[in-house]
Amino acid sequence: MTAIATLSIIGFFVSSLCMKKVLGENSSKQFFYPIFIFTVLVMGTYTYSLMLEYSIKSNFIIALLLTFLILNFLLLFIMFIKPAHHLALILLPLSAVVVFLTLIFDFRDSTGTLNYDLFLHIIVSLVSYGLLGLAAIQALLLKFQEQKLKDLKNSSLSNLMPSMDIMENIMFDLIIIGFILLTISLLTGAPFVSVDADKILLQKITFSVIAWIAYFYLIYQRFSSNVFGKKANNLAISGMIFLFFAYLGTKVLFEFF
Repeated sequence: MTAIATLSIIGFFVSSLCMKKVLGENSSKQFFYPIFIFTVLVMGTYTYSLMLEYSIKSNFIIALLLTFLILNFLLLFIMFIKPAHHLALILLPLSAVVVFLTLIFDFRDSTGTLNYDLFLHIIVSLVSYGLLGLAAIQALLLKFQEQKLKDLKNSSLSNLMPSMDIMENIMFDLIIIGFILLTISLLTGAPFVSVDADKILLQKITFSVIAWIAYFYLIYQRFSSNVFGKKANNLAISGMIFLFFAYLGTKVLFEFF
């Protein structure tokens, strides 16, 4: 297991270096894709092995690992249809860090059973969180790009990114699809909510609904008032923060406090 995790970490860093070279020199992607695909498959094997032995329901790190695995699969797909390769420069190093955390985390108390009636809800939720997570990364990159324009300074990272118009269009595409899936997630999870739900579940629902409202408002403003720029970026990031607390943050708070 340790060898698989180490191989995954190395693969993510090598993939990051390859992507930086691809974006900087506009060279062939023939080296990046095989390495990246292999790395994601290795990460998938490692994640599956941990999930077989431990419970995603009761462990923050495993939930985070699965979320980043889905993020990487989504990015791999999106890169074939959108000029979103620059997202790899942020996501891949973060993925390596998450895999590393699993090597130093104690999983002995992370056992339990998963309610398979919630399987559809869980999968749709993770995919929606993945898409909205990529949108949040895009929003952060847009804020960075905007700041560099104001400072009138060149940056190696900003030079590797597409124009701000393209960046913003990609962000909204991710947000709209993620919002639709988030809506389905809330609807598929609603039948399983009971009046005597525990405190963690109630917090999860509350933060999820707040995030849904934030994304709904952003999409509404986009089409009604053509909102863009700083306001759109802040709303995208705010929505993801609420989702983080809805799915991952409550696990952290109740594990450590």
